[in-house]
Amino acid sequence: MNYTEVLLQHHAIAEVNHFKWHAQEKDLVKWWLSQAEHTETLKTIDGERLIVLDSGRRNDGPGPDIFRSRILLDDFEMSGDVDMHIVAGDWYVHGHQNDERYGDVILHVIVDGDTGPDIPTLKVDRHFLGAGRCHSNRQISHDELMAHAFHRFKRKQKHLQILAREGQGRHPLFLGMIEIIMAGGSRFQWLQQAARVLGLNHWPDCRAWEGSNLSYPLSTSKSLQLSRIMQISLVFRPEKWLSRSQDSWPDAFVELQDKGLSLNQCLEWLVNILAPFMGTEQGFLIWQNMKIFRHYGLEKEVLPRLGLSKLHGVVEQQALLEWKRKYCSEGSCSNCPLIQYHHTLTHIN
Repeated sequence: MNYTEVLLQHHAIAEVNHFKWHAQEKDLVKWWLSQAEHTETLKTIDGERLIVLDSGRRNDGPGPDIFRSRILLDDFEMSGDVDMHIVAGDWYVHGHQNDERYGDVILHVIVDGDTGPDIPTLKVDRHFLGAGRCHSNRQISHDELMAHAFHRFKRKQKHLQILAREGQGRHPLFLGMIEIIMAGGSRFQWLQQAARVLGLNHWPDCRAWEGSNLSYPLSTSKSLQLSRIMQISLVFRPEKWLSRSQDSWPDAFVELQDKGLSLNQCLEWLVNILAPFMGTEQGFLIWQNMKIFRHYGLEKEVLPRLGLSKLHGVVEQQALLEWKRKYCSEGSCSNCPLIQYHHTLTHIN
């Protein structure tokens, strides 16, 4: 099966539905991160022309919704945080006026109301928000599911290529394990710290954390784990892993567990780093044969949208993550194959 062709066929003949969305603050955050930089007609409620130079990074903890944004207001550049509310007055309802964490907010993004704080305010039309009730009208096919898993697999392979190219001689299997260790809401900051320890100017292809702090609470042991992993960097030589059968990996992971890594961290490394490194044929087969060892907290939310009741393995779970990333998290519902009406072209004599 050519999974790339399956993805291309999604957009061959489609007529998009129209929706009536129910806005939430998380929808505003998704819109801001995915579309604000590409929208050219933004104006604040005071008529100032707004250009988003850098939408910033989502905050998964307390404080403003977005960190480190860069905007132009009538050609005046500003850098700082952005906060979102459905109703402008919620700024005061939530007590932000007395919270020093909101002192660097440069823009307030709202849907309704006019009684917010005395800072530049952008009012977003709720029709722009594409993260309301899901209107999928059919079940995802097995080929579609595998196609999205395969696409995610190829993206991980490209990431490893960047690690190899910009890692200054350090093997991507080693750098990949550091990425697994640093998972969580402060992942970006932890990886920059790891880069300094390794003598790198920055972490290659560094991406902000897109998950939840609930799954990866902040831990003071990350520095200790980094120190221990650096002591056994030779363990991550490819010849140690490429010749192993799938049944022998638990024994190989014992050495990593002795250095303070959990079995789940080892399995995350297998799925996200080692399998893509092993190549498309062998690595993707690992995904197809591997059982689910952890849940990401999104299955109950996304599975009903795809018309599925449960997942049967890692490959389906990775497909689910890719589907959510490509459509649900981006508010890109109009491109989702499951909400499009596909018409069969009939030959007329």
